[in-house]
Amino acid sequence: GAFAKVQEQRSDSTLVLVGGTPAQVAQYRVVADSHGLNGSYVFTGRVPPTTARCLSRRASVLTSPRVLGTNTPLKIYEQLASGIPLVATRIHSHTQVLDDDVCFLVDPDPEAMAAGILEALEDSPRADAVTRGALALYESRYSRPVYEEKMRRLIQLLS
Repeated sequence: GAFAKVQEQRSDSTLVLVGGTPAQVAQYRVVADSHGLNGSYVFTGRVPPTTARCLSRRASVLTSPRVLGTNTPLKIYEQLASGIPLVATRIHSHTQVLDDDVCFLVDPDPEAMAAGILEALEDSPRADAVTRGALALYESRYSRPVYEEKMRRLIQLLS
């Protein structure tokens, strides 16, 4: 649904979906083809983390289109650090970490996701601003040095 709407305005775009079991990939191919996306998508299935990171670095926009969940997906932290605009659904598992200053938060429906992707592709000043905000958030709260300092403090407390 959402990517078909993006394709209507940006026929030069390609959807790359990384991850999924063979059965899930087959299911997504049927859905994509039913929306007329023949040839405008690549579904990789499960790949090693290094391959997933390499593919992500080549993206113009990253997405986290969850509709359910309470835990923040781990990929969010890598996406914040990527330097690539992120479009994520406005649900609790995302808003525990994300806000409108660090990504394009959208309602969890195809129309809103498509609008968010198009905005991330076409509004360079906003995309630049959220990307800078994402990098700043990552560096201040989730980077390796911040993690190591938290662990040092925890060890000191427990000693």
